[in-house]
Amino acid sequence: MKRRDIILFIGIIVASIIGTRTFAEPIEKPSSKEIGAEEVERIIKDIKDNPEFSIFYNAIEQANLSKEIAKLDKMTLMIPSNRAFRLLPEDVWENFMDEDNKEALVKLLNYHVIPKKVNFDNLEVDELETMQNQSVKIFRGTDLKVENAVIQEKHEETSDVIVYKIDRLIMPLK
Repeated sequence: MKRRDIILFIGIIVASIIGTRTFAEPIEKPSSKEIGAEEVERIIKDIKDNPEFSIFYNAIEQANLSKEIAKLDKMTLMIPSNRAFRLLPEDVWENFMDEDNKEALVKLLNYHVIPKKVNFDNLEVDELETMQNQSVKIFRGTDLKVENAVIQEKHEETSDVIVYKIDRLIMPLK
């Protein structure tokens, strides 16, 4: 065999090995970065079934927020109790729930969603970015607060989601 034929032969063998290896390796599907639909449904059902969160549930239904939440890969949800909503003048809340003001309702509710899982028990930052793409301030003292809302309790935690109960609506002034 001539040297050229040997190089060509070796090249064919190397190419076939590389080609076989490429085809033999399993192709990994990109992992879904969304919270599973089942988990979102379960969280929404949990909110719906909790009488303390009925006003928030009605608001997320009105705003179709559950579809946006399902697009996240991790989430911290700060849910105002019904008592928190009742602190608003009634006509203000009715205005938010009016079909013509759906965009304002979505913005308000998005202040209550942080698009990553944040455990407030060991939080080391003073600001968090919300789903509304605006920061909310964290205040530590006798109570842990997000803006003007006191974190009352951790309601639920899964591998992708933490739900906290808060005593007021979060309305940053920005």
